Amino acid sequence: MNIRPTAHYSLIQGLFWGSFAALFGFSSVYLLSKGFSNTQIGYLMAASGTASALLQPIAGSFADRSKRLILHRFLIALSILAIALCGALLGFGNGLIKVAIFYCLLSTSLQVMTPLLYSLGMFFIEHGIKINFGICRGIGSISYAILAAFLGMLIEMLDENAVIISVIVIYVFFILAVATFHFRGVSEQKNSMPEESSHEGKSLIDFIAKNRQFTFILIGNIFVFISHTIIGNYMYQIVTYRGYSSKEMGVAVSLAATCELPTLFLLSRINKKISSGNLLRISVIFMFLKNLFLFFATNLALIYFSMSMQLLGYGLFAGISVIYVNEIVDSHNKTMGQSLMNMTVTMGGLIGSLLGGKLLDMINVPGMLLVSGITALIGAMIVCAFSEKGRNNVN
Repeated sequence: MNIRPTAHYSLIQGLFWGSFAALFGFSSVYLLSKGFSNTQIGYLMAASGTASALLQPIAGSFADRSKRLILHRFLIALSILAIALCGALLGFGNGLIKVAIFYCLLSTSLQVMTPLLYSLGMFFIEHGIKINFGICRGIGSISYAILAAFLGMLIEMLDENAVIISVIVIYVFFILAVATFHFRGVSEQKNSMPEESSHEGKSLIDFIAKNRQFTFILIGNIFVFISHTIIGNYMYQIVTYRGYSSKEMGVAVSLAATCELPTLFLLSRINKKISSGNLLRISVIFMFLKNLFLFFATNLALIYFSMSMQLLGYGLFAGISVIYVNEIVDSHNKTMGQSLMNMTVTMGGLIGSLLGGKLLDMINVPGMLLVSGITALIGAMIVCAFSEKGRNNVN
């Protein structure tokens, strides 16, 4: 077995999700140190979510309509932008307005990358390159876990600017990894058959009209990811409410990411037994359970137990949602499908960021987790009702 494609794509995933651990996992730590309130942090992250939600389907549609594979160039251009914005934060990031603008643009650029990165891997898989997506995404979770634990300690030793410096370092290597991710014998000409031209990527409205059941899945995901984002963005406040610090927060986030690994590494085998649609249902149920257990967690051990629900929650969703879209959506709209699936994560993040910060200031951590749990339950019910079966992976 040629392990080079899986190893190379694993490196790309690892670098990318490492940057997510820094920028999103420690957003509250960094922004609170710059003088932002919880509500202001919510507004800032919501603005980023709005921008990326608008840009993701546009970028996906453009990539689908292109005759050539342009995902490499998209990802490199966004990475260069991210590095420049990090430099601006370090060099000119004095004052709430400047920090808000630079941080918002930075988080937007990273979120827009996500579906493009998934589509890049799926393109090569569909063209016969043997890439184990579950393992690659699992390496992403390992990277997230390691960097979260490392940054938690590094911030205590140094200061919050370690978050931004880490993103710069990561994206220098990310650019190199993406630029060299090519394979001999795989042409960049995507639509080589003339008769297929009538089925090229469609507009967003056409896509929704032809995929109504999938659209309900997207709506359910928004509710689920309101909860997921509230927990992710405000984990620092949740932990400190129970009397702990950023160090324990880093361990909790690292534990959650580590718990994703068994599911992601075994995803191909699991998918041979259980269809992608049913696995998608399981994932959203466990995302609700994570919130439920966290609501009742009164000490550090129970907080850690709650985060272990990541095993069959987001850990499963992260891999199976990509596979589900690849199976359900027709071949000429897959990047659009991946973009819309990821857009639901972003939309949930938008609402969750706004709602979480406001709830924290109004009714503190328990009230925030109660509302978050209700939204997760609603979303899980919608996804379970409308998920198509998908197919079992026989590869």
